[in-house]
Amino acid sequence: MKNKWLHLAVDKENVFGLICGLIMILLSAAMTLFHNEISNILLRDVFMILLLGFHLPLYYILVVKKKSLSVLGFRKKRLIVSLVVNAAAGISLLGMFVSKNTEDIVFNIDSLYAVTYILAAGIFEMIFIYGFLRYEFERAFGILPAIFMTAAFYSLHHAGFQPEFMKLFFVGIMYVTVFYFTYNIFAIFPLFWGVGAVWDVLVNSEAGEQLKNRDSFIIAILMLFAMMIIGFFIDRKIKMERAKEMPERTDS
Repeated sequence: MKNKWLHLAVDKENVFGLICGLIMILLSAAMTLFHNEISNILLRDVFMILLLGFHLPLYYILVVKKKSLSVLGFRKKRLIVSLVVNAAAGISLLGMFVSKNTEDIVFNIDSLYAVTYILAAGIFEMIFIYGFLRYEFERAFGILPAIFMTAAFYSLHHAGFQPEFMKLFFVGIMYVTVFYFTYNIFAIFPLFWGVGAVWDVLVNSEAGEQLKNRDSFIIAILMLFAMMIIGFFIDRKIKMERAKEMPERTDS
């Protein structure tokens, strides 16, 4: 029986996950080669977030591998405890930020636009980074390496728009460690992760200025709508596959 904290059991699924993670980083880094909004939308919002980060892991885990969302951390088990941890950590983090802040904070409609986009992008991070990549790293190497590898990929995926790698690496360690308290993604999302991401982007980073506009809000709404459509068709595909299997089970 392998040790859950540290082991070596690499298979082709782990390699596939690693390759997907590297593609994510390359797509983000490619944003530095272009300096126009259309390229950023295609590279980050369409290819990285929607296709690679949302559609691929859900289709691969649910349809191809026929596993459940629980392997990605979306589960009912320990849900109440996870939500309590989420709220407590989020409130504590916000209190710490406010107590150390020395500047006036202005929240307006532009801030709301940015927050909407940040939370939409957060769904991608939960599913792809803290769900899919973390799961494959854990299967291959154990929990301890998974914590550091997940944090590294979380940090590096900001290459094209918020290259603060060391700070984000430790932020990633914080989030994935809290996740392992309950093995439930709702221990960190949306409040705990949201407080950290929103404050960091809007208050501590220049990246937030790029999101404080109506275009970001429209893109976020379109991404959320696209995620719902993708989810609908994946769910339909799963039901069709189950319907095909039913006669076979009956005949047997």
